[in-house]
Amino acid sequence: MKLGILCTMMKRFGIKGFYNSQEIGLGRALSEMGHTVIVYKGTKDKSQVETIEINERLTVKYMTMPYFVAHGWMPNHLIDPDLDGLFCFSDQQVFLPHVAGWCKRHGIVFVPYVGTTYSLYVNTLRGKIMDEVFANTTLRVYKHTPILAKTEAARQELINLGVRPELISIAPVGLDVGVLKHDFQSCDRAALKRELGFEADDVILCSVARLEDDKRPLELLELFRRVQDRKKFRLLIVGKGQLRAQMDEKIREYSLEDKVKILDRVPYDSMWKIYTASDYYVNMSEVEIFGMAIMEAVYYHCSVAARRAIGPSLTLKDMRGHCLCDTDADIEAWLTSDYPSEEALTESADRVVEDFSWKPCARAFIGQIEAQRTR
Repeated sequence: MKLGILCTMMKRFGIKGFYNSQEIGLGRALSEMGHTVIVYKGTKDKSQVETIEINERLTVKYMTMPYFVAHGWMPNHLIDPDLDGLFCFSDQQVFLPHVAGWCKRHGIVFVPYVGTTYSLYVNTLRGKIMDEVFANTTLRVYKHTPILAKTEAARQELINLGVRPELISIAPVGLDVGVLKHDFQSCDRAALKRELGFEADDVILCSVARLEDDKRPLELLELFRRVQDRKKFRLLIVGKGQLRAQMDEKIREYSLEDKVKILDRVPYDSMWKIYTASDYYVNMSEVEIFGMAIMEAVYYHCSVAARRAIGPSLTLKDMRGHCLCDTDADIEAWLTSDYPSEEALTESADRVVEDFSWKPCARAFIGQIEAQRTR
């Protein structure tokens, strides 16, 4: 079949060269099943517009498109009209009815993929407006369209909003192992720490997250301040956002300039160095939808301490060497206790590769196409 994958999310989702791309990971799984796949990815940056051939069956088209905040509008003429099915990373994207209608007119099976239905800007005017817009646009599509949900929690959100349960199937997010570094264990961790500006005996806590309220970077800084002298801890953050100025101010106020380093971005082909050099990965978000960086940290044998949320509760369940935490105090306790064994970290890394690939999601997408064609 000829298949399309559409991502109109115009913020940080899938920025070229900086993330383990979900759309490319799914595309690779579908291409390995013998299908021809075109990924359509919106970008604000005209310099990133290009077409890349990942393999003989998988092509990625980066293109600019009109957008409103994080919501992109894909012009009709940019999507191939002879697709058998179009998989859309949809969530709350308000222009989804436009895409669904275009697919219907061209006889293309449209499959939305939902991780959350609520605005991340909780209890704000912006969030309330976006939730209202969503209710009057995209939600109406969901109520009449078979859907793939990333998690059981996302499925329950949709049901609570009035979507019929029989329309929703669960298809978990996966890790694109094909772009990970496979020989990281043979690398010199002490040398990597020095390359990043740390000492060989530093115990590095890392976090890869936007510097925005829902990721709780200021709370992470407070936690680090409490534990900093317990194990010669150092803090490495990869991310940027509206809280950067406050973070810098707090770092100066607490005299942590020589213990905390913030990097705006790290090219994805160098991210393995961050995880491999780090001892712990800390995820403070209480609303984490999935947490691709958490799975990457597990893969690279970096012990994860994460607040219990939708994503971590799924990916870290029963994983030795890592900790789901109900409070920040639980994270603090994990960081300051004995480090987990290499055996436990290896076992968890193997489970991530086995349990969280894109193959189940790819099969679910194909299943939706076949089911809708027979109706």
